[in-house]
Amino acid sequence: MFRARVFALILLVPVMFACAVSSGPIGTNLTLCCPGNYSEYTDYGLSTRDMPIFLRDYLVAEFDAVFQEKGLTRNDQINDVQVELTYNHVNLRSDQQQIDPFVRIESMSTELNYVAVIEISIVETATGNAVWGGSISRIHQVIPGEYMHEERARPAFRQAFRTVLSSYPALNSDNS
Repeated sequence: MFRARVFALILLVPVMFACAVSSGPIGTNLTLCCPGNYSEYTDYGLSTRDMPIFLRDYLVAEFDAVFQEKGLTRNDQINDVQVELTYNHVNLRSDQQQIDPFVRIESMSTELNYVAVIEISIVETATGNAVWGGSISRIHQVIPGEYMHEERARPAFRQAFRTVLSSYPALNSDNS
């Protein structure tokens, strides 16, 4: 009996550890593609809305790196297109609708289940017309005391941005 329990525990620990350290996949969704004059866009401005402070700097850095791979240069003063990254979360349990996952009371012992979504909207500066849109999202199951692991999240964000922006025409491509 004791050996059976030890054997079961040996099998279960790697599974539990994998769940604890896995950041899970980040989903992507394209919502608007390609009505713009992409060959004319060389500079972009970037802003965030409703972004948790702990996410903002490195999320923007990962987006900037990927968007600059498309041949654009960030210029928040004078630009051809404006990018806005907007954060939203959707609680998956009805009894958690009023809980903000980033404002946790220390005495709270509830596991939170929510979808974090970052909407990406790109508009032409001169016209205000939307020229591209998409989003990245991930389901979160957060236990009390858990925190964001930036070193694991950064590469996942970069890959998600590359995936969702794959349809955005590169400045030096023939797709514009």
